[in-house]
This record gives sequence, C-alpha cells and structure tokens, in this order.
Amino acid sequence: MRVEILMYDGMCEVTAVMALHALKTAERMGADVEAELVVASGETTITGTDGTVYRALPHWRPAETDALLVSGGWIHDVIAEGTLPRRIAEARARVGTKLVVGGVSAGAVIVGAAGLLNGRPATSHHPAFEPLAKYAEVVDARIVDVGDVITAGGGPLAAFDLPLYLLERELGDPRLAARVEQDLEHDRRGTVWR
Repeated sequence: MRVEILMYDGMCEVTAVMALHALKTAERMGADVEAELVVASGETTITGTDGTVYRALPHWRPAETDALLVSGGWIHDVIAEGTLPRRIAEARARVGTKLVVGGVSAGAVIVGAAGLLNGRPATSHHPAFEPLAKYAEVVDARIVDVGDVITAGGGPLAAFDLPLYLLERELGDPRLAARVEQDLEHDRRGTVWR
C-alpha cells in the first residue's frame, strides 16, 4: 500500500508527521507499506503552521498511490485560494475512486472543497464542523468511512487513528494495526462510522 501525505503551505505539520510515523512504523515491521510526504506541484519547500520548513519534497504520484492523506492547517486560506482543492479534484478525476482520499482532522474540509464529499457523511476537528457542513453531513465520530473517502476527527491524534484504520482496512491486517498501535503507545479512540 502506497500512501502519500500531502504537504502545503500552512498545513499542520504535527498531523502530517504523526501519520508518516505510524505508517513508517508498519513498514519497519515488514508490512507492505510505503509512505511519503509529497507536494501536489509547484514549490518543493513548504512551511507548516508552526513554522517548520520542509525542503526538497517530491511531487505526488496519484496514479501510483493507494491513499492520499490531507492534513488540516490554515484551511480557510487554502480553500479561498482554490489551487489545492482543484488539484485534488483533478487527481481524483484522472485516477478515479481507486485512490482513497483521507481527510485528517480539518483536512476533511479541504477534501470537501475538492468536491469529494458532496453531502456524504464526514468528520473533522470539532472547531471545523461548521465549515465542513458546507460540503458534508457532519458526523461526530472519530473515523467516518464512506468507501473512497475516509475522514478522521478529533484533533492531531486523528493522525495516528486514520493510518491505523487504513492498515486494518486496506491490508486486511488488524493484528498489524494493533502491533503498530502498541509500538506508538497510543490507544485508538472513538468509533468508526460506516
């Protein structure tokens, strides 16, 4: 399973790095997982919400990817500017629903702005419920799985929960997910809404 974690100026770096760490832990345990921080196009240097700078990031490869994770951050600026949601929508149009798109925390709102929710159930970080309601039926759950889109709410720790859920769902390996969960010393929270 190849997972790309989309980086953009103003993204919440803690959620991106936590998701990467969970997936790399599974890879180190021998799982068929490849995870990478990527950019959609353009600049390869990204600055996160806390000022962390990431350089020389590779460009995404949606056609070669099983799951694309989008973290929250300065979502209102990103949505108003419009480029990132448009690129996500274009990638989905080219690749189709074989590309699972995950919205981590407030990243679900960007996924909605890309037109991938269209009134379907989704969740987000609680402060982002109101903007999410423009695009989705808001569900107060930790994970909402509608097949080709998975959203995870509840703040930064959702960045562990969504990758753990992906390991279980996409690889069909709940034991691996449990081993990674133990290694992270993290207990998954809340419910999965399907």
